[in-house]
Amino acid sequence: MKTAVVSHLYPNRRYPANGTFVRDLFLQLNRRIQTDMLVPTVRSLPFTSRWRAAHEPFLEEDEAQRLRYLSIPRRHLPQLIRHNLSAAVTAHLDDHSYDLIHVNWLYPDGLSIPAIKRRNIPVVLTIHGSDWYKTRGRASLRKVLHTSLQQADNILTVGNTLKNDILSTYPELREKTHVIHNAVDFSVFRIPDSREQALAALGWEPDRRHLLCVANINPEKGVDVLLDAFQHITNRNTILHIIGNNPGDSYAQSVIAKIAQQQQVILHPPVTHEEIATYYQACDMLVLPSRKEGFGLSLAEAIACGKPVVSTKSGGPEDIVTSANGYLVDVEAPEQLAGRIEMILSGEFPHGPDEIRQSIRDRFRSDIIIGDIIKYYESLLT
Repeated sequence: MKTAVVSHLYPNRRYPANGTFVRDLFLQLNRRIQTDMLVPTVRSLPFTSRWRAAHEPFLEEDEAQRLRYLSIPRRHLPQLIRHNLSAAVTAHLDDHSYDLIHVNWLYPDGLSIPAIKRRNIPVVLTIHGSDWYKTRGRASLRKVLHTSLQQADNILTVGNTLKNDILSTYPELREKTHVIHNAVDFSVFRIPDSREQALAALGWEPDRRHLLCVANINPEKGVDVLLDAFQHITNRNTILHIIGNNPGDSYAQSVIAKIAQQQQVILHPPVTHEEIATYYQACDMLVLPSRKEGFGLSLAEAIACGKPVVSTKSGGPEDIVTSANGYLVDVEAPEQLAGRIEMILSGEFPHGPDEIRQSIRDRFRSDIIIGDIIKYYESLLT
């Protein structure tokens, strides 16, 4: 079996945290079956920031191939974008043969599904969350996305809430829509032999309490809610670390301004997937204050490192967080968030690192998740 994974969201040396779950999928699949990684990339004006990002090397040389195409900003003219993206994908298919193609991300990558199907190649589509929530209400996209969803042979969602939200709009997709959670590599994300070593590696003070949030600075991730919650924390020996991309828009600027006003909050630039494990191992807990979340991979990774978590009931976290590994609170409830954080800081959480890690081990292990995905591939091909 030879497959290809298609996704524009893929990490490179300039943006090492973008689409790490897609890279993990590709690398794990490639260990089991022959897999190519195809990265649709928008053509940009030379020497702009977007152009530099589009020419930045991948984390490993030649691990993926870019398919360049023309696009229109802000999702305008989706029919034209579909035509250009499809032309780039089918040009690649002229020179390469695949038994199956796995498209990750509904928009724009999912626009190529009808063109792939015209080549009689089975297509699996994974929807991750924001690719659905940010596009479902746009009338200009409704027709092209409807066509792609109908023509995909299997649709995988990373969470149960996301699946139900999709089926509430497209109930006819029920028979071919399934939940496959993102995978966690338990060999990378593990309980540290020495937390002190992790603290020292990051230069964090060992006599302070360290909260960690791994989230891009956008409204969906709710970092502003966490900053409000942090003001209610009575233990002032606590540092809040936030790791995420800063897109520079008005929302991000307002959040950055709030961070600048709080001396005990530190914003870190994104790091690679392997490097983030050290941050999980060094922190006291992970907090995810999202307003909407397809899955919540940082929660699962932190739990795999034996750390308790606090998250909002924002969709995906409900599939991950249990009484054995953390707490769930309402969305937009900073005082609730602060209360649960303080319970963990005060030592009231009843479970230790081994119990916390074990709570998800059999649900999100890479070998189990990848095995389930390959079963869907085989069912399509047989």
